[in-house]
Amino acid sequence: MSPLDGDRAPSTLAFLLSQVGTHAAQRFARRIAELDLHPPQFRVLNAVDAAEGRSQQAIAGSIGAPPSRMVAIVDELEQRGLVERRPHPSDRRVRALYLTADGRRLLARGRKLAAEHERDLTRGMSKADSKRLVSLLQKLVEAQGIGVGVHPGLSE
Repeated sequence: MSPLDGDRAPSTLAFLLSQVGTHAAQRFARRIAELDLHPPQFRVLNAVDAAEGRSQQAIAGSIGAPPSRMVAIVDELEQRGLVERRPHPSDRRVRALYLTADGRRLLARGRKLAAEHERDLTRGMSKADSKRLVSLLQKLVEAQGIGVGVHPGLSE
């Protein structure tokens, strides 16, 4: 058997999920790098947009980012002028996160790349199959207690 043939063992769900997940993550990282972003930075920009004005700690908790990792990501995004920390209106000890105009523009461009990525990833699937796959994967996320919107890559 040639090394190109791979093994002939039946693929398991876990193997296929890992295979597709790794493939999708690597391709998305290359795509989003066009904007000088890493996937965790893009995730934080999306989270700030969805919860603008909430504390850095609250946003980190909602996406499963450890505090030290979140601080580093927000520092980078702030230095680039994409997010800003402002005093929280009701607690001066807390800093609330907001997107800047540049952050909104970059996020919009990133979302276009993400939509292209999604189309490429599901090429060959009908819309119904794609919706069904998303539904089934959401069930796995819930059953495993992973958390909606939480990505293990943020903890690395």
